[in-house]
Amino acid sequence: MIPTAIASLATIPCPSPAAAGGVEVEVLNTGWVDSDWRMVANDGQKGPARLPLLVGLIHHPDGDVLVDSGLGLTTREESFPRFPIRTGNTTIPAGLALAEQLQTVPSTVLMTHLHYDHIGGLLDLPPNTEVWTTNEEFTTTMTSNLGFPERRIRSAVQWKVLDLRPGNAQEQLGVAAKDVKGDGTIWYLSTPGHTPGSASILVRSTTDTWLFIGDIAWVDKHLAESKRPAIVSLIVDGRPRLQKRALAWARQLRKMCPSLKIVAGHEPKWTRIEP
Repeated sequence: MIPTAIASLATIPCPSPAAAGGVEVEVLNTGWVDSDWRMVANDGQKGPARLPLLVGLIHHPDGDVLVDSGLGLTTREESFPRFPIRTGNTTIPAGLALAEQLQTVPSTVLMTHLHYDHIGGLLDLPPNTEVWTTNEEFTTTMTSNLGFPERRIRSAVQWKVLDLRPGNAQEQLGVAAKDVKGDGTIWYLSTPGHTPGSASILVRSTTDTWLFIGDIAWVDKHLAESKRPAIVSLIVDGRPRLQKRALAWARQLRKMCPSLKIVAGHEPKWTRIEP
């Protein structure tokens, strides 16, 4: 769980790069969502917003690991579930689908949450691909995770469902966590709020430290002064009280650890591909 006293993070040291070599991180853009900025942040700005569908690619000596999967080849060609009230239109230009960008088959996919724009690419991966999620996330897809294509995704890959309740996990950055590779370089963190079982991924690469927070924040402005508009948050945030706490946690880490590269789920600065 997210710490109830965010100030307690002050006693937690900032993560440092891995002592061992061989871990590198890339951020891929797998498509675009076009919306109105007024649907993204409550900062008074207006105008169109084009946000990327980001995926983390972690190169580890034991095999590549993905953070989320974006949409994909299958979802480019077929109808796919959308939110009951649409906040934007998604497009997957040629060459941007995850399967079109990967050079090797990933060993593992670590899901931040199971909303449609983060999971569509799973349909293009081999059926024996191991995909991590939390128990809270996997058991609430029919009630709290809008847009999850239940039948197809449940059988498309090999799910690894984790119980990250206190007592069943270790701890990183003040929250329950699981060491993905057993060497301290990649951690799967329990950060519920945006959805009932949302997760974040901490990576200690050879040169930097990274924190993929999924949709705790869509853009960097959410990590500063703005938030999702109230009506949008009512639709997309499954656990509002926990989401407020998770956002405060991410904001505090950003202030405490300026060298930590925090990747919000749809922040444009992480893509080098022009809209």
